[in-house]
Amino acid sequence: MTTGDRPTLATLPAAFERARGDAADRAWAERVIGRFSLDGVNRTLVADELTGVLALVRESGEGPAELFGEPADYVETQTDQWRAGGAPLEPAEPSTSWWDVPGLAAAVASVVAVMLAILEVAAGNWTTTYTLGKVLLPALTGVTALVSITTFETLLMRTRRRWAIAGALAVAGVGGSAILAAVVLGNDHPVLTGSVGWYAALVAVHVLAAVALFRVVPDGDAVRARQRAPGVPAPGRATPDDGGASPATVLSDDEWAAQLAGVLRLRVEMPESAVRQTIAEARQHAATNGTSLAQEFGPPRAYASRLPRSTSGRRTWERWRRAAWAVAVPVSGVLAFEGLRHGWEWGNVRWVMVIVFAAACVTVAGFLRDRRPSA
Repeated sequence: MTTGDRPTLATLPAAFERARGDAADRAWAERVIGRFSLDGVNRTLVADELTGVLALVRESGEGPAELFGEPADYVETQTDQWRAGGAPLEPAEPSTSWWDVPGLAAAVASVVAVMLAILEVAAGNWTTTYTLGKVLLPALTGVTALVSITTFETLLMRTRRRWAIAGALAVAGVGGSAILAAVVLGNDHPVLTGSVGWYAALVAVHVLAAVALFRVVPDGDAVRARQRAPGVPAPGRATPDDGGASPATVLSDDEWAAQLAGVLRLRVEMPESAVRQTIAEARQHAATNGTSLAQEFGPPRAYASRLPRSTSGRRTWERWRRAAWAVAVPVSGVLAFEGLRHGWEWGNVRWVMVIVFAAACVTVAGFLRDRRPSA
């Protein structure tokens, strides 16, 4: 099987169903993938394991449930085996790649369109004027959210957390300005006046766009798999034939440390002080043995994936993420409700915008404070 034909997590459930023509096999694969995803297990590791399970199902003619038991038991057993064998359980790459942004943005836009319809009904607007701002709001929101998140994760692989946050906020600011301009300026450009049921057409457009984009745009996991195919090694990863010593793929110590730092910040969720300490210890260990970092520890992503996640960093991140959602959801709802009920003029929504901006500043400031290296 070539890398281009190798199943991904997106295509594996359908492949399980085709293997024996049994929908139960697909359901088993979906539940296994879902449980591994909830546990935050390395997606590449899961895809490789399930590809082997699929091959065994095809060879034996038996279902995965017969061979490996219930999904929950299989996931628990397999995770224990991986952990005991030192397998790279922790993900070593961003959860969302730029290839995934178009389809996911369209999917988010469809959800936003549904929320707008619900808010229209809550405001008593069974008949409403569809302005240019209302029509563009779901798409602009989806694009802004996904581009901001992906920008943050991409920058976090290359620079310190505070600069990654600054970059994501800059993107969010541009997107927010575009949304505000579309809503306020588009208020003077009605598209049509009709039943709130027209939102169903807007939702359908975004759903169809998401389906089309997911089919046309390459899957991010598949792109990564092709980049790691034999002969096209990922940065810092030698091909199996050279035993890890190929001059074309071995990184310098500084390059290795920079890649490791990015992975530790993003996937292991380490504070900056712990990142620097981990790299310093790795340098000292390699210097003691007279080897380079790449020779001593292998690819930085594989090395990082064997490290446990920072529990303190994860708790801090989760705390501030929940705080942001707790503020953003009700305030955004009030903003949309007031705009739909009284109009989108600045005088009707300015105080809510001030609250949103202040809450965002407080959330980011608190997050940076807790991430500040200890003295």
